[in-house]
Amino acid sequence: MMRNRGLSNACLAKKPLGEGCMVRVMTIIVLLACCSVVTSAQIIPPAPSETPTRKAQPPSPKSVLVPTEVMLGRIEHKTLPVYPDEAMKKGIQGDVIFKIEVDETGKITASVPVEGDPLLLAASNDALRTFRFRPYLLNGIPIKVKSQLGFHFSIKKTADGVNGLVECMTSIPNRT
Repeated sequence: MMRNRGLSNACLAKKPLGEGCMVRVMTIIVLLACCSVVTSAQIIPPAPSETPTRKAQPPSPKSVLVPTEVMLGRIEHKTLPVYPDEAMKKGIQGDVIFKIEVDETGKITASVPVEGDPLLLAASNDALRTFRFRPYLLNGIPIKVKSQLGFHFSIKKTADGVNGLVECMTSIPNRT
């Protein structure tokens, strides 16, 4: 035996509609009306006064402090300092540290010596002029940064005399 779901046989036959069938038809009409109201409500954009307002974002800082390790990873071009002959002859070695400011294009705009021998500082400052970094982005916008860079100068004695070695320092304790 075949059963129809939803509408009764009286509704399917071409007979006058009974009370039960009429209730079902009315229910279907009401549901269709509700669906069309909901659909049209979703299409109509809200009035301008009802649009959600964006929260004001705090202003971006003019510059940010970036650790040495991060800055070393952003280097595009560098030239290490040349070990000064006079410093090698005198056996001068050690660390040289600078506070630097880098503009939005990645160029060092200021370098202030924090510590180091004057001969080594002069050679290091000359080398810093050649450094270029990838711009540092904050929320997708290039921004100025402040950081520290340093060089470690060491001397190795050889059979021929002495050799000077210069390396970038990968970690610098924050000095003020």
